[in-house]
Amino acid sequence: MKRATGEERALARATMYRLLSLSFSYPTPDLFDALAPALQVGEVGADLLGEGTGRAATRMTSRLAETDQNGLEQSYMRVFTLSYSEDCPPYETAFSASHLFQQTRHQADIAGFYRAFGVHPRGDRPDHLSMELEFCYLLALRESRAREAGDKEAVSFCRNTERVFLREHLARWVPSIAGRISLAAKGGFHGAAASALSAFIEWEEGFLRLGKVERYRDEPWPVDPLEEFQCPLDEPGPVEDLLQVETSHASAHG
Repeated sequence: MKRATGEERALARATMYRLLSLSFSYPTPDLFDALAPALQVGEVGADLLGEGTGRAATRMTSRLAETDQNGLEQSYMRVFTLSYSEDCPPYETAFSASHLFQQTRHQADIAGFYRAFGVHPRGDRPDHLSMELEFCYLLALRESRAREAGDKEAVSFCRNTERVFLREHLARWVPSIAGRISLAAKGGFHGAAASALSAFIEWEEGFLRLGKVERYRDEPWPVDPLEEFQCPLDEPGPVEDLLQVETSHASAHG
């Protein structure tokens, strides 16, 4: 079997991040229609991302074939509820920050990563799981394009940003949120997606050589009574609307 090139592996990582971002977004009819082709591409690339990731992607395909858009919407609501799930909140700062002001600082730090690449979150908080996954998709995709262009400086910049963002943010809470999604989903598509998320990020930690990642607490912090959370039904548009990329920042340098 031919060894994957750096460009091919970066593209495989991008397609997996994209698939997972779609999987944990609110399943509108348009998003449901986008899942099957995303899975078809993601399942091929998953073979380059560890055996666990490949097996989980195959299970996602099987589970998606067993449901329709209404069933997927019900599954999403069972896991994340109509507004804000205190047991399974899809927000990083629910696990990292014990009070509103600390949450605000952490969200500002996450948004700072996005701004550095010309990305402006819309429709939900910057620390939403699908938002962070979509940002990692963008990083891996730009790395792939930089490798194709032979731009070593851009490759290094994208790869270093990937390492820092995972070590400081995404990888710190994926084990907790993936486990909670699996329990709440009780199988089905979102349960399979949670298994894929856990397996892939574990593989990423080794691939990117993150070293020891300092995890957040397993339990989400109690909801601050001062906090007002946005209902995901307010703007349930496709994930493309969550991260709006400025055309002036479309180069691999970001």
